[in-house]
Amino acid sequence: MPAIQNRHVVALPRGNKEVFLSWRLLKTDPANAAFFVEHMVNGTWRFPTDEAVVDATTIQFPVDDSGPQQFRIIAPDGTPSETATVDPTAEASLIARAHNLDPDARVQGVVIGDLQNNGRYGFVVRSAKGGTVWMTAIGMDGDRLWEIDTNLPERGGWDGSMHHVPFLAWDLNGDGRTEVAFHSFGGAYPKDTYDEAVDGERFTVVDGETGDRVWETNWQAIKSRVMMTVGHLDGIDEPASVVVLDETYGDVTMTALNGVDGTVKWRVDQARGAGHNLDIGDIDEDGVQEVICGGICYNGDGSKRWEAEPFGHTDLSKPCRIDPSLPGMQIWYAVEKENTGVYLVDKDGQTQWKHPFKHAHYGWIARHAPGVDGLHPHTAEDSRRVEQDHYPVYLPDGSTWLNLTDWQRKNFVPVHWDERPEVAFVIRKEDKRVVRLLASGEIEDLTDSKLPETAEYGRNLGCVDVLGDARENIVTVDPVHHQLLVLANPNRMSSRSLSPTESFEYRHDRSQLGSGYYIYLSPPIL
Repeated sequence: MPAIQNRHVVALPRGNKEVFLSWRLLKTDPANAAFFVEHMVNGTWRFPTDEAVVDATTIQFPVDDSGPQQFRIIAPDGTPSETATVDPTAEASLIARAHNLDPDARVQGVVIGDLQNNGRYGFVVRSAKGGTVWMTAIGMDGDRLWEIDTNLPERGGWDGSMHHVPFLAWDLNGDGRTEVAFHSFGGAYPKDTYDEAVDGERFTVVDGETGDRVWETNWQAIKSRVMMTVGHLDGIDEPASVVVLDETYGDVTMTALNGVDGTVKWRVDQARGAGHNLDIGDIDEDGVQEVICGGICYNGDGSKRWEAEPFGHTDLSKPCRIDPSLPGMQIWYAVEKENTGVYLVDKDGQTQWKHPFKHAHYGWIARHAPGVDGLHPHTAEDSRRVEQDHYPVYLPDGSTWLNLTDWQRKNFVPVHWDERPEVAFVIRKEDKRVVRLLASGEIEDLTDSKLPETAEYGRNLGCVDVLGDARENIVTVDPVHHQLLVLANPNRMSSRSLSPTESFEYRHDRSQLGSGYYIYLSPPIL
């Protein structure tokens, strides 16, 4: 029996000297598993409550002691979890982790990964300080693992953002350890702003725990609009590859690198627009992932699989499971120019249905409508110049479930915050909180869902299950207090399920938070 079982325990103060705990259900747990809570009192583990938790993986109870208190979860076989600490006298909070950041750094992007190879997620923060872009690795409990200056200027060609420095965390070479990959430069960069590549730019891969270099090769792009996605192009059980997409609006070039040593596997020049995200997925479920670049799908060896009807620049392209009646995955397209509109394309590149748009601009793919199987994609018209009032949520058959308001499409950030199968939404600009969307089009505040007002909840927010039970957390940054925050739902659940991180598809999808413009996808129901 192991000394402990890592259950990603969250401990939150709930006010009035009450404590909320949540933890993971493991695949090895029996269906009727009963869990108990232990509290460290004067050096001895004691039961603060006789309640056995059999219908959920959450509990809330009063605690008489003051100051920081330690708790752990006991599995049915008697194995304890790791220890979580909380002060029962503290004000009620949903902040599960708060890690200090460099006050001189401006953060723009966080990716997650098992950096310390212990089954627990850590964070890689992309930030600017001193005029250059830095990578900072932080463990789940706040350990500063390493920090690297990429030497690239902080301002790039994506509207002055840092997207010219994509980054990701994944086991690239199949050695069982997580690596971190990013764009870098060897020495002082010759320009203040990044527009096109210069000699000396590098593709750098380091060990996620130590920051030691694993391999390095030449950077595989020229333009500042660049995306980078990991994929298992030789099979799910084989070492990964990294595909770099150079440019997005016009002709583009894709280069696949071997994750073991950085050698070039293949390169494709595509005379057809791409998108703001480069997607990879096993669309036909044969165990080998394919690459979606704009309206073209490529096999793992770089050969062309099909060309779909969506021809122009795609603001969205996402392999997903919208229509459960269709085999394999589908691709949701939102096309900005040339054949503008939204398209549902099947695994073979055939259009299942489509709707016209002036400029299909932004959205997500999630479960919205109660009782309707599959996923319900949302795409909004570009209304930056003129209000369009065209922000539909579609059902799998192409009918419209609801048309969002202009305020909703500007303020909603999707997250699976509660135990319902339907998505909830962060209200991101003011009076920041989590709400649910009703079939009437109105919103309803979720219980105890008020979020830290000084934190940022933008387009590339990390909504992903990293701690606690099977509900997603919100991973974000508070630029006022200079902290990386992990927020957790502090309410008890009435049921329990496995974490979506048990799904390879979910882990792979969330690995793309730093690859370009990430498009949210609802987690699978396990």
